[in-house]
Amino acid sequence: MGQGQGQGQGAGREQGVEPGRGARLDAQEAALDALLAALGIEVRIEPDERVAALAARAPGYAQYHRIGHKRQTAYRHLAEDRAAARAHYGPVLDALLADDDPSSPRWLAQVLLAAGGRRRLQEELLAAVQGGAPLRQACAVGAWRWADAPYGDLGERFRAARREAARHAADPWVHERLAGSGSHSNG
Repeated sequence: MGQGQGQGQGAGREQGVEPGRGARLDAQEAALDALLAALGIEVRIEPDERVAALAARAPGYAQYHRIGHKRQTAYRHLAEDRAAARAHYGPVLDALLADDDPSSPRWLAQVLLAAGGRRRLQEELLAAVQGGAPLRQACAVGAWRWADAPYGDLGERFRAARREAARHAADPWVHERLAGSGSHSNG
């Protein structure tokens, strides 16, 4: 089934999905659905017994798998059509700022780097940490490592904004993402 055909929103609230994780998956899928709709692309995902078997053991897996297909479809289209990436920079950024996975943001970050350059992307990520909703703040921190080597001034401002946002984060997951200084981040 494809996006826009009842296959997306709400699925993240499956029984057994970690609290908060379902809402984050829903937000990520909604952002990808909006991007794909803006691009005029429909994604059809055929039923797969392996996915069904994994979903039976890992609630939320079917949605996670579907999100991966949607992300890669958008990435492949935008990587081949830089004009489309420039024209849809906003929806691509929205999808990036809804992706809480540690490694998958690299795909959309690559598109944005090609479409607008690293300074623009780093400024957008900094703005998200400074004034975005908690999920956007946390996802900006995750995406920062894929935004290429930071400009010195932006890197310092990003780290300061990250510390400040962490001080005000009410959600423990968001606080951990903002406050963390793990090796997977260059900010």
